[in-house]
Amino acid sequence: MSNSNHKANKHKTNKFGHKVSSQRLKRVFGEFDASHYVVPVMLLLCVGVAVILLEWSYASSGHNFTVGAPSPYSYVAVSPMRYLDIASTEDLRHRAGDSVAGVMVRDVGASDRMKRRLSEFHAIRDWAAPVKGFSGELMQAFGGLPDDRRETLLASADAVGDIYFAALASGDVGGLRLGEEKSVLWAEIEKLGMSAAEENLLYQLLEEVADPSYKVDPKLTQFVRDTAKKAVPSIERQLEPGKVIVEQGQTVTPQIARLLRLQGYSEDEFPLHQLLVLCLLMFVLPFWLEISAKEIPESRPTGSCVVFVISVAWLCEATGAHVGIAGAGILPAVTLAYLCMSRRFAFNVCLAGTVSAVFLITGLSIYSALSLLIFGFVLSISGFYILHKIDSRENLGYKVLVMAAFMAVLTVIIRRFQGFPVTWESLRLSWPLGETWRVVGQILFFDLVVTYLIIGLLPMIENHIGVLSILKTRDLSHPSSPLLRKLQVEAPGTYHHSLMIGTLAENVAEELGMDENLMKVGAYYHDIGKLRRPRFFVENQLGGENIHDTMSPTLSAVAIIAHVREGIELANEFGLPKKVKEFIAEHHGTTSLGYFYKKALAQGEKVELEQFCYPGPKPQSRETALLMLLDSLEAAMRAESRNISRVEDIREIIERVVAAKITGKQLEDVDFTFKEIERVKEAMLKAFQSMYHTRTVKEIKEVKEVKEVKEVKAQAPDAPLPVPLPADKDFVGRSMSP
Repeated sequence: MSNSNHKANKHKTNKFGHKVSSQRLKRVFGEFDASHYVVPVMLLLCVGVAVILLEWSYASSGHNFTVGAPSPYSYVAVSPMRYLDIASTEDLRHRAGDSVAGVMVRDVGASDRMKRRLSEFHAIRDWAAPVKGFSGELMQAFGGLPDDRRETLLASADAVGDIYFAALASGDVGGLRLGEEKSVLWAEIEKLGMSAAEENLLYQLLEEVADPSYKVDPKLTQFVRDTAKKAVPSIERQLEPGKVIVEQGQTVTPQIARLLRLQGYSEDEFPLHQLLVLCLLMFVLPFWLEISAKEIPESRPTGSCVVFVISVAWLCEATGAHVGIAGAGILPAVTLAYLCMSRRFAFNVCLAGTVSAVFLITGLSIYSALSLLIFGFVLSISGFYILHKIDSRENLGYKVLVMAAFMAVLTVIIRRFQGFPVTWESLRLSWPLGETWRVVGQILFFDLVVTYLIIGLLPMIENHIGVLSILKTRDLSHPSSPLLRKLQVEAPGTYHHSLMIGTLAENVAEELGMDENLMKVGAYYHDIGKLRRPRFFVENQLGGENIHDTMSPTLSAVAIIAHVREGIELANEFGLPKKVKEFIAEHHGTTSLGYFYKKALAQGEKVELEQFCYPGPKPQSRETALLMLLDSLEAAMRAESRNISRVEDIREIIERVVAAKITGKQLEDVDFTFKEIERVKEAMLKAFQSMYHTRTVKEIKEVKEVKEVKEVKAQAPDAPLPVPLPADKDFVGRSMSP
């Protein structure tokens, strides 16, 4: 633990060891270093732009439709769906609105206005002067009449007007159309028996003074029309798979374009919104993955590894979508993630790759997008449990087939919820295959071919992306590995020590949720530098002469410390991965050889402590720090093996070793909290307890003594008791373990 972490950790946990929420947020976001993500984000941005532009270039070469242009193909429905026929619905609603010609309303004040205007006309005395509201022709015609005829016509106008409005109000003229209601005037005028000239003059007067009693109300008419349109229900249609949406050469209307988009067909337009989404993803993804890395810092992969896995997810899913295999391309990315990363981080990367692909790939239907999301989430979870503890390539192949079978079942379930019927006909295995098996077969064939291709190419790629895959760790940890065989033959003691540390490291790492495969390989190879001078190390001396008894302490220290540098040289010679070299370089940190330093001082040599210290560096990761603790603990347990008889003895040694490493500042570059250190101690206690059973053996001779005494007393009560043999102090209390 670093000094800064040591101080900060006092505030990160309360007295119960639980982390405080505000400090957790600060830990996740406050220490976010954007510089670590600049190169990965730029690489991922380039891959995303390449995928989008490749899709667009494919679409712009005449493969996709354009609204208002002839269709390049005959497009058919690929999935069942119900949709609103907007064009037909709008046509019916337009007809319903047009059926309302106009809404007539009666003007109840028209009769009073007519009487008032007749009175005004009656009061005119100067017929030659113009009067507002009356035409000059009407004034001239009435002014030329004798007074008695004028009075008769005006009286007749009053009577006919009253009859006219009374008839309109009674509804007796309901059969008249709009604008024909004044024909009632002619009917009443003709009943008076006047001359044609007088009838025309009377009608002209009434026409000018009488407003229409019925007229169209525009607002009310529009309201009735809107009501009639709303009364027409929306027309829903069912689109079945295989039904032609638009024929080749037929103009693509907005309605047809909408159906094509919903079915997942791409439109020939520049994917501007995909580029904008890509830029947004480049901002969100680093924060998403950083949160995962902060929660599980021991399993943080390299940026190149994350970029590679997400890129594979994008490319595979985009290819699957554009060859018409909706839902394909996820299994290769999921398998790759769990091969190259720890399980918990791989789960987040799988989700990130799948979700981001849904937003980047053009032409995905709603069903295809939902299928990808469901496949991504479910396969990420199933991979967490299935792609675990891979022992060999055969075992990996078997587990990939299990994932594929799981995916096949999931495909059938998703198709059932999409509306595809699952019948015996669709499940037919004879030729021609049923529709369900045809779709499932396409997805599985694509995914399995790509997955096995990636597995085969991974050994050639992983060194370039900073990955130590599960397959590589299994190869390196196999006893037939050249360097392990060399270690077994030339330094058997070191080999068995490494195997023991490897077993311990694997168990503790699994208990802590760390990468147990990496820990096992690191433990196997951490002491390979001892191959150069195996007899300089006690485990290879096989009880013979100790070569250090005849050497100066300084020279002994130089020879022992050199095994770190020589281990790196051997690792380079045999092409070991970088992560394995970190275990070799860091497993001793900058600790000192205290025994030889004290021996040199006792012999009067003028030496400095630095001469007896390992060059380091100190552990930079949780894995190398854990190996340092286990290596030191195993040595301490071996030295104290005769004194270990209880669990408390093991716990005491663990506490002593861990405290020494913390006091010596060997863990200051590792982000361990106090709570996590306690978890490490408990995990190590559990692992070492399985090796040192700590079972005190009861002295069998005591039982034998009691039996002998009883027999003697029974045979000769006065005989002296037998003298007990001395107890085997080396046996009593010793572990039954070898």
